[in-house]
Amino acid sequence: MKKIFILLLAGLTLAACSDASKSENTSDSDKSSSVSESAKSDSANDQVSLEEGLKEDSAEVDYEAIATGDVPANKKVKFTGTVFAIEEGQYGLKSDVKDSDEEVLWVDDLRLGERTEIPEGTLVTVYGSYTDMDEQNIPIMKAVFIDIKK
Repeated sequence: MKKIFILLLAGLTLAACSDASKSENTSDSDKSSSVSESAKSDSANDQVSLEEGLKEDSAEVDYEAIATGDVPANKKVKFTGTVFAIEEGQYGLKSDVKDSDEEVLWVDDLRLGERTEIPEGTLVTVYGSYTDMDEQNIPIMKAVFIDIKK
């Protein structure tokens, strides 16, 4: 009877030890996941403040101001237009789709944050910087954020 009691006691002791190590491992993984989630949250907050800061600092421009050279290169700008073409990381925008082919602005897609495909015919507001004209005198922008209008 003593032997059975000693074996039972030893079994309970071992079981208690294994449960304690499981709870320690669990708390360590909970701590690391908590730290990871906190880092993700901080990163998301930084992204939001960066986005808000850029949007507040951007001056709204129209096509005429860009085409006539009234907008200096590397100025933070905001442009609203409709996507009419998509080519290898660039979006072709027009402020009025029914207007002539001459009023085209090409946007290099350098977006930060979530990237979603933007289909042709979508009205968007682009936040970024005006770069310069290409070989055909078509204005080019670098888009850091693109808001889809609904």
